[in-house]
Amino acid sequence: MSAIYRLQCKTQSYDWGKLGNVSKVAAYAKASGTTVDDKTPYAELWMGTHPNAPSIVMDENKTSLKELIKDNEQLSTKAVYDQYDGDLPFLFKILSIRKALSIQAHPDKVLGARLFKEFPENYKDPNHKASIGI
Repeated sequence: MSAIYRLQCKTQSYDWGKLGNVSKVAAYAKASGTTVDDKTPYAELWMGTHPNAPSIVMDENKTSLKELIKDNEQLSTKAVYDQYDGDLPFLFKILSIRKALSIQAHPDKVLGARLFKEFPENYKDPNHKASIGI
């Protein structure tokens, strides 16, 4: 088993993202084989196990990150592995912003779990949506 895994991460295209090769999101995606279109806004690069854009390990099997973690408990702490059933409790994103973003409201952990249970078609996971800006 490798100590470091190279990932192919998915991009999200929103109107506010930087266009084509100007976007750092596009540059990171391009480094793992994504074809970049100069007219497309590349707003977010998602690294994680979210069902809408799961990361793939760039190995001969194209293993999903979720499958890698699930099959290798030692990649996490036992407490986190057990609590989240071998999944990740967060989604890491890189944003490339061209213009002002819309206001976003993200639930805390308790509300996120409740909304996921009541409206799984609208809330794809039970996790909170904590943010850090750098």
